[in-house]
Amino acid sequence: MTPEQIELVQASYAAIGERADEFAVTFYDRLFELDPSTRSLFSTEPAVQRAKFVEQLDQIVASISDLDSFVAGALELGARHVGYGTRTGHYKVLGLALVDALETTSTPGTFTEAHREAWLLAYNLLAETMMRGAASAPLPH
Repeated sequence: MTPEQIELVQASYAAIGERADEFAVTFYDRLFELDPSTRSLFSTEPAVQRAKFVEQLDQIVASISDLDSFVAGALELGARHVGYGTRTGHYKVLGLALVDALETTSTPGTFTEAHREAWLLAYNLLAETMMRGAASAPLPH
């Protein structure tokens, strides 16, 4: 990712600001619409799950400009998500739901094609790294 793409990701996420819960609701609604089977991956109360999602995404977006920190966090996140039941096939639909939610929640006209491309690159880097972390994790019992 270029520094400009990193800036697009960070600025567009920061712009969501106080609408973070609305963004998370939109993300989960879109995820469950795209793949209803993913609903079974979440056992936490929806409001708690949304807060965890936003908190984790805050950390990911903040770390993206520091590749070492980003990779270390993503590897650990991938290993942890094996235990939640996340499988390789889930990553694509999660990325689509994420970008759709960002676009939907952003102020109209501010989420450009350049933002979409930057987010897709960032998400692909995240997903690939998480899958590496998942592959190295002990199998859940």
